[in-house]
Amino acid sequence: MKNIISNADYERAIEVGKRAMQEPFATAARFNARTHTLALIYSNGMTLAIDIRQSPILSAYQNVDLSSPYVTPGGDGLLFDKAGLSFGIPSLVASFLPESLARQKIASILGKVKSSAKAASSKENGAKGGRPRKNHEHVMA
Repeated sequence: MKNIISNADYERAIEVGKRAMQEPFATAARFNARTHTLALIYSNGMTLAIDIRQSPILSAYQNVDLSSPYVTPGGDGLLFDKAGLSFGIPSLVASFLPESLARQKIASILGKVKSSAKAASSKENGAKGGRPRKNHEHVMA
């Protein structure tokens, strides 16, 4: 059975892919056992070096277990076959950020997610007159 998509769906998919490629993503990872450093190389040329001894995820593993990291095709996951370990790069990086900053970023990303439930809620709120206007008056004592 053939899966046929419309030209419009195809064009939308291409646009989604182009937007996704504009965001930096991991393209490679290298582990240096001498310096205990995992380097993540990104599509925009940036390299992020992580001392595995400071990582809650990686610190329990031996150097030999981390010797051959593999970045998943989407650029957001890491695999270590020898350790039988796989996880998302965002969870690794988030462990080094202040908790409030990590929460802000996650909330920002989730707020941009489009769903039929959000669309229905927005439509319902729009029918009620929309979001109430902010009061920009400042009261000074």
